[in-house]
Amino acid sequence: MPLEVLPGPPPPIGGCLFARSWPSRIDHKQEVLDILVAELLGRGFITAEEEPWAVLVLDEVVVNAMLHGNEGDPTLSVVIALFADDTGRWVMTVRDQGQGFDPASLPDPEDPASLLLEHGRGIRIMKEWLADLVYYERGACAWLARQRADRPIAAPPESP
Repeated sequence: MPLEVLPGPPPPIGGCLFARSWPSRIDHKQEVLDILVAELLGRGFITAEEEPWAVLVLDEVVVNAMLHGNEGDPTLSVVIALFADDTGRWVMTVRDQGQGFDPASLPDPEDPASLLLEHGRGIRIMKEWLADLVYYERGACAWLARQRADRPIAAPPESP
């Protein structure tokens, strides 16, 4: 489960449906999560059954941006945007103002020695539910992608 951390900006996808900025204050986290989950539910991107997973994944990425990326500095912002295309795929970008990170510095969540660590499991949790998780801008921008449950990507036609 290698993690991609790329230097450039994320690729464009569909249209921007939502964009908002918050200060890196952990006491704003619940407000952020409530707004993001309401956007996903309201637009039909997730179901009520998927909501607990969405909350878990969004909690991980928001906390990472606020506390690790921006080092808890309330003068720095976290910018979150939601995009969708006509195939039912939605993408959320979570951008902090930090310097990014080196994925080699993270513990391997598959290593049994890492299982009891109090950190390092967030990326594994996110990758479990998301269709794709890529970091851009050297790690300062998380790109979370998922397909709507009611609009699965069609299988390619079979050859005659």
